[in-house]
Amino acid sequence: MSVRGIRLVLDSDPRLLCSVRGLVRAYVGGLGFSPERTEEVVLAVDEACSNAIRHSYQGRIDRPLRLHFDAHDGLVEIVLRDEGKPLRKERVTRRRLKPEKVARVRPGGLGVQLMYQVFDDVEFQPGLHRGNQVVMRLRQPRCGAGRQTRHA
Repeated sequence: MSVRGIRLVLDSDPRLLCSVRGLVRAYVGGLGFSPERTEEVVLAVDEACSNAIRHSYQGRIDRPLRLHFDAHDGLVEIVLRDEGKPLRKERVTRRRLKPEKVARVRPGGLGVQLMYQVFDDVEFQPGLHRGNQVVMRLRQPRCGAGRQTRHA
């Protein structure tokens, strides 16, 4: 099954993220994911956008965020692009955090790890001089397979 993609460009204003959350909820929910799984994806995409605003654009609210949603060959792919400061690789590395360390993480420090936990595949691609791309993929639930849930 292939679902036509959605492309969205919006300003890096955090007040617009409620619209992104609604779009992600409708798109992913419409592909047969359970409400619980859908909300996990909504939260992870919201974190990706928030991180781009906070870190790449350093809080500027007038820079472009580009989102692309696509579903094909049993995969859902959500791509976020920005034109800001490139990410440092050590900030986006997958880590196993022990419960006692999670309690010491500063607010906003778990967004990247949440993305790794929610999605089946996450690729961070910092630009050489400017910009970043985050590609997040997850397998679609099979038709007739019931509701999909995921426990990490």
